Amino acid sequence: MQIVDHVEQTDAAGSPSPRAADWFWRPWYAKLYWVTALLYWIGLEIMIAIPYDRINTFVANTMVLLILVFNPITVLTVLGHGFLKAKVACGDWTMVGSAAPSQPKSLIDPYTDSFDLRSGLRHLRHIGAIKD
Repeated sequence: MQIVDHVEQTDAAGSPSPRAADWFWRPWYAKLYWVTALLYWIGLEIMIAIPYDRINTFVANTMVLLILVFNPITVLTVLGHGFLKAKVACGDWTMVGSAAPSQPKSLIDPYTDSFDLRSGLRHLRHIGAIKD
């Protein structure tokens, strides 16, 4: 029995669509990141069981700061960056620029909109703002 690891091509003309496992599990840096994250969380659980008077404060503070580095969301963000770039490069996804936000014209009354010149001082809603 022979185990073959391959990526199936979905489109013969284009490049194959990348799989998430190729970016999250297979590279050496991904394996290193997952192992160190696992060891960190095991070490944090062990450190919680130590009484407060016996904890080295430098180690405790370092472990607290490393929560940002080994947070699962951070791990997925760092490892998923290459995956997203590969998905865009093969044409599965497209990058869409953000448009300037616009206000819906049908919902805004021009006489109460502070940015419309027709509103005058009506949008201010109190008598102290009107100056003669």
